[in-house]
Amino acid sequence: MLKRNEKLIRTKLLQFLVPAIMTNLALQVGNVVDTILVGNILGTNAMSAVQISGTILLLIQIPGWMLGVGGSIVVGNCLGKRDLLGASKVFSSCLFVVFVSDAALMLLSLFAEPIAVLLTGGQGVLTADVAGVIRVMFLGTPVVGICLLMMNIMAVDNNPGLATVYVVISNVVNLIFDYVLLSYTDIGPAGSFISSILGYGIALIVVPAYVRSPRRMLKLVNPVRKTGAYFKMAFITGVPALLSIVCEVVRNSVMNVMILRFAGENGVAIYTISLNIIMIVELLLGGIIGSMEKIGGVIYGEKDYFGLRAITKNILMYSYLLLAVLMLFLFLFARQAAGMFGIDSKELLSSAQTALRIFFLSLPGYVFNRFFISYYSTTEHSGYANLITILGYCGAVIPAVYICSLIARATGGDMLNYMMWGLVAGQFITAAVTLLTVKLRHRDEGILLLPRRQEEVLDISVAPDLAETSLIPREIIAFCKGKIGEARAYQMAVAAEEMAVNTIRYGGRSLNSIDVMMSISDDELLLRQRDNGIPFDPTDYTFDGEQFEYSGIEAIRALTDKITYVRILDLNNTTLEITLKK
Repeated sequence: MLKRNEKLIRTKLLQFLVPAIMTNLALQVGNVVDTILVGNILGTNAMSAVQISGTILLLIQIPGWMLGVGGSIVVGNCLGKRDLLGASKVFSSCLFVVFVSDAALMLLSLFAEPIAVLLTGGQGVLTADVAGVIRVMFLGTPVVGICLLMMNIMAVDNNPGLATVYVVISNVVNLIFDYVLLSYTDIGPAGSFISSILGYGIALIVVPAYVRSPRRMLKLVNPVRKTGAYFKMAFITGVPALLSIVCEVVRNSVMNVMILRFAGENGVAIYTISLNIIMIVELLLGGIIGSMEKIGGVIYGEKDYFGLRAITKNILMYSYLLLAVLMLFLFLFARQAAGMFGIDSKELLSSAQTALRIFFLSLPGYVFNRFFISYYSTTEHSGYANLITILGYCGAVIPAVYICSLIARATGGDMLNYMMWGLVAGQFITAAVTLLTVKLRHRDEGILLLPRRQEEVLDISVAPDLAETSLIPREIIAFCKGKIGEARAYQMAVAAEEMAVNTIRYGGRSLNSIDVMMSISDDELLLRQRDNGIPFDPTDYTFDGEQFEYSGIEAIRALTDKITYVRILDLNNTTLEITLKK
């Protein structure tokens, strides 16, 4: 009856999943619709200019995205370890570095023309359009960076709903200005990025709501005083995010050159559509996979390996079920998908349909690699995340595409179709190399790199039922038998039961499960209780003789040496400690 179950973890995943999906949905919809509007209003040349300029967009996102992802993971780990000051140091130092580095990137707007010539090879109209787009990008860099950082931080700091509101507002504003600027002005494709900057800037109105939120755990501290070690952790953890951007820049730059050379401008247009298909996948699945960084980081910080396995299983299950539905839809409507991006030539639509259907076969491998980049970053195995990133974005993909293009030339096959097969091969080669490397280096731990037998702990789940909580002391005493003195075991058993009973009595309607984890070390007996009841900090409680019985909070204080509390993942996390004297 007391066996550890997934109920609380699954409930929390679903609670965070909806805001994560909505946030990602709003973010990616803006990117996809931007391209659709540019293609339909201004034509395929303008769409190509936007796609080529996307290389610069990826570069200016590096500080905010890298430290947003890395910082949120380390913040989660710190919160899982009850290190609130450390979590605040991570946040403050990342915010400072993003602002300073993005302010410096603004200066590159002075060199928009030569950068555009480098990206386009000086091809007339394209060069002028690209120069206008990237000038706007550089000027708006600080707004973009702060946006990317705050979206990630607010989500992990008990405010995933505010992160969703932030992105929804920014994209609604973006799309409104997109239509107005592209349809009624002569700004050209640069108008789509002016709209994006306006959207990000206006959406900052939600930040004061986050600052005033009673759920917020992070505070601003001096960003340069004793924060170096914490920033270093955030930087290292964010390296896969950095590599993904750098490798994507390399891949897109090389692919643009290769496709222009072998398949012409029509090939670039179809490749642009395939990149937008990836955006659609991210639109639907990115929020699900990204939940690992928001929830998994905290759970890993608590060393809750059972919970981490449960999160992994559920995220992969939801991701592949949704991907199966999406792939079926894309295969059936590939021609219509190409037409959405402004392609109206029957011959080009036919070519696009075949090429895109081949490209869709790469999506299962892409989702696998995308998940494990997130997982390994979250669980402090950044080296493997870096390996997958390098291979999946360019290291395996570019050689595979080049080899396939050589085969096409030698056999007289359709060049674009063969190059798409190269993209498929690149994703599956990446997954195979990752599995083989992990298997050879960690034979006993499996691909999740978690110990198969966790350190000796008591790990149980309790329903919000007083009859069931009465069994907790029995489990604790049996677990402690032969390890520590009976007196200490009975102390913790009574304190644990009192805490569980108190939680059931006053946890409110939201309470549906309680997880109890206990471990014994050389010098302490540690018990952690996690529940989804109403927020309550026992360390901040003053006995009033009415709301709580003396046998509750006061008894727990008397029986234990230390009580700590933190509200993370919108869960009460209370730790009881009893010192073991030698």
